Amino acid sequence: MPTPQFALAAQVGRVPSMRVPLDASQELRFRRLMDDLVLIDVHQHPMVLSDDAAELPAYFRRNAYAWGFDAVKAGGWTAVATANLLSCLGKEPDASFSRFGDLVDELGMMLADVHKRGDSVMKIGRTQDILDARQSGKVGFLPTVEHLSIDHELHRVDVLYGIGIRLAGLTYTRKSWIGDGQFERTNCGLSEFGVDVVKRMNDIGMAIDLSHAGSRTALETIELSQVPVVFSHNAAFAIRPTRRSRSDEELLACAAKGGLCCVTAVPNSLSDDPRQDINCVLDHYDYFVKLVGIDHVGIGTDTQVGDHVGFHRVLLGRNAPDSLPAPYLDGLESPADGCNIIRGLIVRGYDDVAIRKIAGQNALDFFRRTIS
Repeated sequence: MPTPQFALAAQVGRVPSMRVPLDASQELRFRRLMDDLVLIDVHQHPMVLSDDAAELPAYFRRNAYAWGFDAVKAGGWTAVATANLLSCLGKEPDASFSRFGDLVDELGMMLADVHKRGDSVMKIGRTQDILDARQSGKVGFLPTVEHLSIDHELHRVDVLYGIGIRLAGLTYTRKSWIGDGQFERTNCGLSEFGVDVVKRMNDIGMAIDLSHAGSRTALETIELSQVPVVFSHNAAFAIRPTRRSRSDEELLACAAKGGLCCVTAVPNSLSDDPRQDINCVLDHYDYFVKLVGIDHVGIGTDTQVGDHVGFHRVLLGRNAPDSLPAPYLDGLESPADGCNIIRGLIVRGYDDVAIRKIAGQNALDFFRRTIS
């Protein structure tokens, strides 16, 4: 039977997405900043989705994907952490129970395509690679897994490291062998196996992402880890109290150990406005900076190349935001809108030093302390 063909989402301009307006002097400042800015997204989904969200399950089962190299370049990104996991949803309806083999398949196919695009894209394996990508004018792809789908096999941490993973989500939303996720009723924290996993990740140089970890799992990991950890794509519970946002206690604990707190841009996760825009994201930057300090805030958009709300409707079920009033988040709809974050920070009154830290310097410092 021939492989089905799917129309793919446009990488740039899929829907009308605002450009944050600047006055003449701000525009000059923006251009000057972008000339040498290191812009890092610590959590992004650069897989190109099928244009019709209803076709996503079949598309994910096809095991042949396109990657958003053009979208990432259009967004001005120096490097993006690739948050691999999406295709697993074509084989397992809850990503918390995704299979190791499916995850490795997705990673391998992405890395093969990165290799083919070696003239314009490079694989990131250490912090210096990010700076080298900026110097050479290439886009950096940092292989990342959103969920450490290793079952109870500790050696699989090493397997993932061996194929290039330097950053991994410790859990997804439900209970795993490692510990409880953010939506789990029990909030039991790390298991004994989870303690071993944290220690192993520290030992080999794989950074720990706690974005989907339950509160107790996150706090125990922060205390146990010998190196900083990251909340790569979250929001502040204090201004957006949902199942996916983080408490002040968690954010402060992360920062106190030298960690990084990054702001998500998932539509309907930060606002109930049917016409929500990038300002709801910028509100969380303001809050994070005020709470944990400028040195501990970074970018983690969680953007996709395609219909993010359709993806939620078709695939996420009970893991989706509680309501979906807006069709997309205007101004930060996809990776192609990345530069809008810098424009927005200018409008919000951040100085150049602060913008450079949020844009990428803090992420570079985090990676130097975790993956070297």
